[in-house]
Amino acid sequence: MEEFYDQETLKRVQQTQADILRDVLDLCDRHVIDTFIIFGSALGVVRHQGFIPWDDDIDIGIFREDLPRFTKAAKEELGSKYEFLTCETNHNYACTVTHFQKKGTKFVSRDVKNCDYTPGINIDIFVYDHLADGAIARKYQFFMTWFLGRLLYLSGKGIPFIPYKGIKKKAAEFICSMVRLGLRMLHITPLKVYRRFQKESQRYNKRHTECYAAFETPKPWLNAMKKSDVYPMKKMPFMDFTVYIPKNTDQLLTRIFGDYMQMPPEDKRVNHRPYIIDFGEE
Repeated sequence: MEEFYDQETLKRVQQTQADILRDVLDLCDRHVIDTFIIFGSALGVVRHQGFIPWDDDIDIGIFREDLPRFTKAAKEELGSKYEFLTCETNHNYACTVTHFQKKGTKFVSRDVKNCDYTPGINIDIFVYDHLADGAIARKYQFFMTWFLGRLLYLSGKGIPFIPYKGIKKKAAEFICSMVRLGLRMLHITPLKVYRRFQKESQRYNKRHTECYAAFETPKPWLNAMKKSDVYPMKKMPFMDFTVYIPKNTDQLLTRIFGDYMQMPPEDKRVNHRPYIIDFGEE
């Protein structure tokens, strides 16, 4: 593993993120808004009762119908301390995932060090939208959101992580640079791509289909689920407080990670490769 953290800094990042999560959960309890821990963070809850030891983010899920109330309450009650980062709030941001970040902090990874925005220490919010019922329509929705998510990243200035070496890596880098050049020549901005992504993600929300998915992930077909997979949610310990995870978390984690209770080899233990970290005034 490429280790860019000393353990003291990593623990401090984790504690700051845990504090953000605690504030979010307190807000959601007051307003009866359901949020749940998902993906790698749910793995951390089940396997470690907190963070995966080398991890440096927190992933929470929320259903689209609950998002407006959450956004409104967060801005009104937590707005002095935290802010949302999306393509709508910062037109230079080129990512589908919503960040809820602490004001005055910086968390810049090597992938975004050349970008025209500065993310803060944050938690990631994944929004679950209705997934098409029909097999063909579902594949189309998966493909379009996947494609637009990749296109969105290339419309910005982030450095794509390319998991190849040698000629394959050079070829992939060339293709990415050509796509990026084409987007700029056509004046296609991150905001334009993001709005199209949102349209495709929410295409079936008015039809109230059976399944949901968080389309911000690279493989949304792996996190597709019904509400019966979520409720009743399970209450689990996370560090020194408690969180909720979906009822069928075991099934969801197995689908995403396989034998998730097995610790991965050290070269597979990755994080966000921090470049700049600033904890601001505390």
